[in-house]
Amino acid sequence: MIHEQVDFLQHLIGTWEGFGHAEYPTIAPTRYREVLIFRVHPDKPMLQVEQKTWRQHTDLSESLLHWEFGFMRQADEAHYDWTNTQNNGRIEVMRGHFGLNGQQVIGDFSTETFANDPRMIEATRRLVLDGDQLRYTLSMATNAHPSLRIHLEGDLRRTISP
Repeated sequence: MIHEQVDFLQHLIGTWEGFGHAEYPTIAPTRYREVLIFRVHPDKPMLQVEQKTWRQHTDLSESLLHWEFGFMRQADEAHYDWTNTQNNGRIEVMRGHFGLNGQQVIGDFSTETFANDPRMIEATRRLVLDGDQLRYTLSMATNAHPSLRIHLEGDLRRTISP
């Protein structure tokens, strides 16, 4: 049964590119370009995950905004772990699950542990994969804003398949 569920990870493999929008009470709304890569490790039942975003400036230039690197693996028959470290020093461990809604693969994750960022209370990530389109939201709650609210929304297309 575990091997059937690992197939959820297989749907993510590849390079995804597109655009997103960031907002939160503590930042100005920002549009960004994103590249998200899920790489398979043939000797291990996990994916390597790398995400980079670039702020889109009004003069059409870009600058690195955010960078994450981590791993996604199946923890047990029903759950997956997604760990990442971020260029701002935050380390995050999320636990979640995947399911099907018609042709869509949906992953819902919530944070189990934060390190190096005492502002953080809670975060959730939702991935909605429909063929070669991947949409996501990241919601978070901080000490300054303790109610969970959307921080990031992105819309990506697979540009490189496995």
